[in-house]
Amino acid sequence: MAQKLGAELRGDTLYLAPEQGEGYLHAVTLPNGLSILITENCFNFDILLHRKKLDECFYILGFDEVYIKHQLIEIINGHREKRYPPIFAGAYLNTTFFDRVSIASKGNGVRMVKCIFDTRWMSKYLGIKKDDEVLKRYLSLRAKNLNIDPLDAEYRNLLEDIFHTDPQNPLFTTIVENRVMMLIERFFTQIYHKSSDLRPLQIRQEDIYRMMEIEKELMEDYSKNAPTVEELAGKHTMGVSKLKRQFKQIYGKPVFEYYQKNRMTKAKDMLLSGEYTVKEVGYKLGYQNLSNFANAFKKEFSVLPSSLTKKSPVTD
Repeated sequence: MAQKLGAELRGDTLYLAPEQGEGYLHAVTLPNGLSILITENCFNFDILLHRKKLDECFYILGFDEVYIKHQLIEIINGHREKRYPPIFAGAYLNTTFFDRVSIASKGNGVRMVKCIFDTRWMSKYLGIKKDDEVLKRYLSLRAKNLNIDPLDAEYRNLLEDIFHTDPQNPLFTTIVENRVMMLIERFFTQIYHKSSDLRPLQIRQEDIYRMMEIEKELMEDYSKNAPTVEELAGKHTMGVSKLKRQFKQIYGKPVFEYYQKNRMTKAKDMLLSGEYTVKEVGYKLGYQNLSNFANAFKKEFSVLPSSLTKKSPVTD
């Protein structure tokens, strides 16, 4: 890609020149033999990428978050799928047996982690054989561009750890390997959990992308009160009951329960970091009354937030 773009390549990292856009693509080979690509970029021109079908089998597990300015189109084995603005956020498994074309308009903001491995690696580290029935059924749907696991807050938290770790950090490779293996484990746990009903969601693609937008909106700022379901439905021009039903189908929980679980997970992570007092965490997550914060935290984790830090007890 550096040769095609005439871009700067330093070690295993490609840096875009200002006239090309902004961002980087960073290739890493982990100690366990896994190859990964970490990228955050925005091109100033349209991009067409074509990966032709190969006879040798490799798997490509992607975790993508794309802010779509104009268009993003994926064509897998001739099956065309348009991703709808403003966001696509999904995890999916492809194989080099698929012919794949990606067409992206300029201005799209891209954050991706791609993991590349062969059948031997998958068998050794995941215990999954290439003739596994669940895997074959999943890939039969992916060949038609029909099966994507939307990124939820748990996926996103692991991805944030990867993007926010400085490559110059002596622990960079260790942290990235740990988070990537957790991402892979979660992805395969999800598809095997769904294996009894492994089929496309009975939801229109544009509605799936609308749910991705709603989920992202919910997770953006915990310091403010979460929008109500009625407010979300009005903003996204859909019925309340439809929003409730489809959100739960895709993310596994009702809207507020999903929001609150991830809000409390954020609180736990902040407390365990040792950088914040209970009071600071409560206020940053939008609680004016710290007793309400303590009760919500205890409801989720069965302990008070003060038990995770020695800095501050919970007081009004």
